Amino acid sequence: MSETKIPSSKFAIHGKPLREILRLHSKWLRGNGGEQASIQGASLSDVDLQKADLRRAILVGVNFLEANLSETDFSESEIRGCDFRNAVLFKTDFSYGDLTDVNFQRCLLAESNFSQARANRLQFRHANMRDSRLYEVRMKGCDFFGANLNAAFFNHSFVANCNFVDADLDKSNFLRSRLHSVRFTAASLREANLSSIHANECDFRGAKLHSAKFGLADLCQCLFCRAQMPGCDFRQTNLNSADFSGSVLQNSLFSEANTMSTDFRGTVLEGARGLTARQLSQSFTAVNTILPNGTRGPYVSRSRMEIPVLQ
Repeated sequence: MSETKIPSSKFAIHGKPLREILRLHSKWLRGNGGEQASIQGASLSDVDLQKADLRRAILVGVNFLEANLSETDFSESEIRGCDFRNAVLFKTDFSYGDLTDVNFQRCLLAESNFSQARANRLQFRHANMRDSRLYEVRMKGCDFFGANLNAAFFNHSFVANCNFVDADLDKSNFLRSRLHSVRFTAASLREANLSSIHANECDFRGAKLHSAKFGLADLCQCLFCRAQMPGCDFRQTNLNSADFSGSVLQNSLFSEANTMSTDFRGTVLEGARGLTARQLSQSFTAVNTILPNGTRGPYVSRSRMEIPVLQ
């Protein structure tokens, strides 16, 4: 990090230059004396701290509005009540951190790392988080409304009471994650990997899920009303009491899926493969359901309506 980027005359905390705080923190991290950085209530708007080392720092109520923090290392830090709105956080590392009530609205967080962090009530509205890593994160009450999470990784994470409405999650990966009361309403999850997820009371209404993978997932009682889902993979998925009314599931795969009380009323199932007579008999279909063979429902036992038009 170039010291010329931190004018000591402009940035001081309680009379101590920011440059000196970082120097002492660096010594503390190396075990050579020094002092752990603990910054509270400071205003560091527009600061340029590219590639700074703030591992294990304590930051409370700090204003980083429109700061440049690209490639800064905040790993294992405690960050509470801080404001990063409009900041540049490209390739910034928050892994293993403890973050509460932090505002990242409209930030550039592309290729950032939140892996194994604890994240409570964070604001990411309209942030750019493409290609970010959130492996094994524990996240509660976070807001990703309208965020760009294209190709983001949430593998093995726990996500509860979070909002992904209108977010871009195309090609994202939630492999083996646990999702509780998460809203994906009108989000885009094209080619997303949701294999083996456990989703409890999640809302995918109006989402775009073209070619998404749900194999071995538990989607019991989830809402997919009016979702666009052609070419999805539901093999060995638990769809018990899931609601797909008015959705498009054309050419999707359903081999060995549990469709007990699944709502397919008004659903387009044309070309769907792997659905058996038993599966369709256990589910709800209606006159506005288009069945795998292209005819309108409801499903009639022994009618061979389960045979897709492509066979």
